[in-house]
Amino acid sequence: MNRMLSRSLGMLALLAMVVTTALLSSPALAGEFDALKARLTADGLPAAEVNAAFAKAGVGFSTAPMGTKLLEMYTAKYGSDVVRTLQTLLAGLDYYFGPADGRLSSQFRNAVRAFQQDHNLPVDGRYSLDMLTLARQERQKASPEVRDRLKAQADAGPPQVYEALLTPERLAEAKAFYVANGPLLRQVQERYGVPPTATVGLLTVETRAGKFLGDTLALATLASMAASTDYATVAQVFAGESVTPKRQAWLDAKARDKAAWAYAELKALFTYARQNRLDITAMPGSIYGAIGISQFMPTSLLRFGADGDNDGKVDIFNVADAVYSMGNYLRVHGFTGNLEDEATLRESLFRYNHSEVYVNTIMSVSHYLKGGPAAP
Repeated sequence: MNRMLSRSLGMLALLAMVVTTALLSSPALAGEFDALKARLTADGLPAAEVNAAFAKAGVGFSTAPMGTKLLEMYTAKYGSDVVRTLQTLLAGLDYYFGPADGRLSSQFRNAVRAFQQDHNLPVDGRYSLDMLTLARQERQKASPEVRDRLKAQADAGPPQVYEALLTPERLAEAKAFYVANGPLLRQVQERYGVPPTATVGLLTVETRAGKFLGDTLALATLASMAASTDYATVAQVFAGESVTPKRQAWLDAKARDKAAWAYAELKALFTYARQNRLDITAMPGSIYGAIGISQFMPTSLLRFGADGDNDGKVDIFNVADAVYSMGNYLRVHGFTGNLEDEATLRESLFRYNHSEVYVNTIMSVSHYLKGGPAAP
């Protein structure tokens, strides 16, 4: 699966803004797919199948997937110069109360939202170079009310759950899915041992229980990453950053690694589509190419996909197949013992994804579905 949000939702949202200007397909780099298609064909994929898939509308090259991934890794290792400068400026304006370390954090995200609110900008928590310019020009500090609220949030520390997934609207989606799929969820519990409320908690974290499956074709995402084999391909994403030759060499190495990973996933996506008689050009995916209601990467889907409705194919966009596949994956990866025991369940979830925030969010949804408060 997609390591079930192994990266912070907030971090990806912030980084996505920086890459927004690169979201459109780049005609100048469209030829990159020619080499990719030749490579796929040389590796045994039917040429007619490959050419037909890449000829479909929406399958264009974008720097966004690799740009977002590299900027995420770069920021985690070195800190972002843009973020660091903006942190300093927002601190001087009484919006930010954390360190100017260039890292993305809940404190920084809260500061950005508050600044956006006060300056009639879209309140999405995403920083930009334009915001940096505005902050440099601003002389008016945050109001005492805003300052005190942000200071209290900073003093309380980072949130213990993915707050965006525990709003009344998101919880209502989880409850509707839980009620509508009760018999199916109990079947999965009998076969794989995963409690229904935990299953829905996992799906809520992954795709809002199937409500959001991605807005870009997985084929285009994985192909774009596979074709982005060096830093130069996505250099525009790093505007405002001091990328030294040493750091560029590090980024080049990371790009090669991630491109190789994406190529393997791309081949697996073709194989999955062919084996299950599915249209590869009708599969939306996550920012890094995970697909379906339970967000599998294609290589994992080939290994752990399960036919939940016994129709002879594994369609990860079908609820039964998605839930059975998730149960199969989790059982193989350590979901053993009495998973109705909360301590055992939490341990199993943490073993799968080493994030307390992740586990807390799933358990919060589970508690809510059992009739309690949405709290870990």
